[in-house]
Amino acid sequence: MVTIPNTQAEALAWLNYSHEIHDSLRTTDFDKIYSKNAQLKFTNFPIAEGLHAIKQIMNSAFAQLSYMKHVTRQADKVDNRIWLTVDITYRVKGDPDNEDINIPAAGLVTIVTVGEEAGKIARFDVFLDNTTVREKIAAYAELRS
Repeated sequence: MVTIPNTQAEALAWLNYSHEIHDSLRTTDFDKIYSKNAQLKFTNFPIAEGLHAIKQIMNSAFAQLSYMKHVTRQADKVDNRIWLTVDITYRVKGDPDNEDINIPAAGLVTIVTVGEEAGKIARFDVFLDNTTVREKIAAYAELRS
């Protein structure tokens, strides 16, 4: 169960918990961190509205990866928002070299503050350039076909 982070240390712990769930490459525990009506804005893609839509999108993305790891570099909590910068390491499923692709990213998490979903994500905006990952996924998809 998540709680509303109030201090810098709590915000970092909250982020680490969220990262662990994302890094598992499974959406089974997304209900522990995303509210039912959460929104996810990932790069230039349309906003995913609701937990079900977020799970669908992330299941598709996770199916193309063999590994993902977030390392928080900086985080600042202001009101019910956490601004963060992270380094994300990806490995593309099927890559015979098992190459690590490291991408810096930034995000803005808005947290629910009242009710039974307090402490969960209301909205998550993700800013990154994942071109390298997408190109590698496309290259291996082409090799398999």
